[in-house]
Amino acid sequence: MTIELLKEGVLNDDVIMYPEEGKVFKGNYIAIVERYEYANAWSDAKVIKRFRDENQLEKYLNKFYPNY
Repeated sequence: MTIELLKEGVLNDDVIMYPEEGKVFKGNYIAIVERYEYANAWSDAKVIKRFRDENQLEKYLNKFYPNY
């Protein structure tokens, strides 16, 4: 599994995970994005988004991480 940093945060980092070449994650996912949304001053809420289609992944990354 390959983990890449999407955005560095104060409390947590947003990351994208890819399976090894030629493999997929359980559930037939090609990528998993873990990002954090502001919950309150002391913590952030973790949001996990899974993708089965490269087009959906590209749209999501362009929306939330245009510099990636």
